[in-house]
Amino acid sequence: MDILGIHESVVDEYRRYVRSFLAIADDRIRAEVEDRLLNRGGVCPGALVQLNPRFERGRDVAGLVAEGLRQPLCADIFRDPQGGSIALYRHQEEAILRACQGLPFVVTSGTGSGKSLTYTIPIVDHVLKHDPADR
Repeated sequence: MDILGIHESVVDEYRRYVRSFLAIADDRIRAEVEDRLLNRGGVCPGALVQLNPRFERGRDVAGLVAEGLRQPLCADIFRDPQGGSIALYRHQEEAILRACQGLPFVVTSGTGSGKSLTYTIPIVDHVLKHDPADR
């Protein structure tokens, strides 16, 4: 399988598709649009490569549980592959602490920074606190 050949084939097919509905009467504008959109990567820009910044460390989930900030079962649920407590980044810890206070929060950070965990831990904690079987 030639993955680069497949990629180029898909991009070429998409270029033909885009050209099929471009109906620009002015030759200069059409040429500029085609050049920018179809020839200079506008249809399929090159890969974006970024360095992953080193995020400041926070406490781990077990630390939040030990302080009474999360339900005890959270320490059992949120474990790394080696069985240790999941270590949090500072931005994750701060978001989770806001959730503890019932405050709204939005997390904006790069890919791989654990945004999903900042929402998952408070949701799981809430479910554990409000067990439907207790009702």
